[in-house]
Amino acid sequence: MSGIGIDIGSTYTKVCVLGEGETIEALCSEGTPVRQKEYFAEKLRSLRESYGVLPVVSCGYGRRNIDGSRTVSELSALAAGVDRLAPEAETVLDIGGQDTKLIRQREGKLLSFFVNDKCAAGCGMFLENTLHRLNIPFAALDLRDGRLPDLRLSSTCAVFAQSEIVERIAQGVPEDVILRAVLVQILTQAKALLSKADCEEVYLSGGLTRIPGIASYAQDVLEKPVKVTENAAYLSAIGCAVLAEAEKER
Repeated sequence: MSGIGIDIGSTYTKVCVLGEGETIEALCSEGTPVRQKEYFAEKLRSLRESYGVLPVVSCGYGRRNIDGSRTVSELSALAAGVDRLAPEAETVLDIGGQDTKLIRQREGKLLSFFVNDKCAAGCGMFLENTLHRLNIPFAALDLRDGRLPDLRLSSTCAVFAQSEIVERIAQGVPEDVILRAVLVQILTQAKALLSKADCEEVYLSGGLTRIPGIASYAQDVLEKPVKVTENAAYLSAIGCAVLAEAEKER
């Protein structure tokens, strides 16, 4: 084993353990806890029992709640992670639970970045709240037919958009159409970030990458070639593990 990376997001926490020879030994994702210091003390103890005492690097909202780890920005972790999995990728669009980020990287080094205005309509929390309202599990989402909805949400504010969704439900609009409209809304908000970067293609990161068919769906909305590398939902955690691995090699 060579390093442990932990990405503590607003909604989910991702963990990566790197093995020797750039192999990924383990990946896991779970809901981010409330009592983080106690939880991560136990989590580290369990990881060290399984994999030995390894350097740990953390990023994300709760990164300072892990004792004994070096902390880095999620932006730097994203750059290191995508360079390990897809070194040809220069531009990464990360749609997180609370915000959306766009980075440019080369050889794992962060070149530039842009972050949205923390508008809930442009992040994963908007989708999660809609799924909860419709009582539909995330795993039920499937975009492989590539069908964009006729419905467009008129509000750019998630608070007002939720009221609009309630109205659409009362009108009998199918749940699948509503969810696809929400995804279009999120991607449309992200498209504004892409206008700030001169890029020919973009790699997608974050929890949305677990949706089957998301790459081609996002490509239709963003109007740029979109790629999703394997384990794209874990890029920041993988990047942290890569940075931890570098510490071990010093």
